[in-house]
Amino acid sequence: MNLPSSTKLNKRLFHEQSNFQKIEVYETEHFGKTLFLDNVEQFCEADEIKYHQAMTKVPILIHGKTKSVLIIGGGDGAIARECLKYKNIDCIDQCEIDEKVVAVCKEFFPKMACSFDDPKEFVKQSNKKYDVILVDSTDPINRSKPLFEKNFYQDLKKLLNKNGILCCQMQSPAVNFALGSKVFSYLYETFYDLNFFFSTYARIKSDEYTLFSISSDTKINVPISLSPLFMLFQPEYKKVKNFLDKVN
Repeated sequence: MNLPSSTKLNKRLFHEQSNFQKIEVYETEHFGKTLFLDNVEQFCEADEIKYHQAMTKVPILIHGKTKSVLIIGGGDGAIARECLKYKNIDCIDQCEIDEKVVAVCKEFFPKMACSFDDPKEFVKQSNKKYDVILVDSTDPINRSKPLFEKNFYQDLKKLLNKNGILCCQMQSPAVNFALGSKVFSYLYETFYDLNFFFSTYARIKSDEYTLFSISSDTKINVPISLSPLFMLFQPEYKKVKNFLDKVN
């Protein structure tokens, strides 16, 4: 088990090559089960809520009147699960390329995939308008590369209502700034306002962070209660902060 992981992997529970990617489920020593896609760890059962809660809460609260949400990716169901906690949301549409990921998560991560049973949530190709779009993608490798291109962001912009918000997972661009600065520039060129926030989760040796972008064609006003999530003081995000200071 030489897969890169922030915790010790004990036993492989599932392995299959779908039409799109390699899917694996492992039992970890301290954090429950974990999902890997193409050898990249996606989440651990014990603390997945830190990531999924941050990604949904921040754009939904900043928007203030979210009625409709589009999720791109998120085949584990956890982003949809968090969205369903907001009673004012009437519609949650989801676009997931790999049905096998959904099936595997229903089997091994039922507390996350439970959202797929809710009548508000369904998987389909969407051409409606949304208040919030959440791109819960894997890192920019293989089939996820197009989800980090300028034309993709321009297409999503067309799907947003006035005052709509786009939120994207930016884990790898935060680490690989050569890629990150390119992606950040695409977002900056496409939207009126751009900002970044993060989620934190503890691992045995150190804390780990995931970076998210948040974009809109109106000014992004961050409530005081959320402002600590926008303070990019971690060393690995220094260049991200420098990018924001430069464009602002």
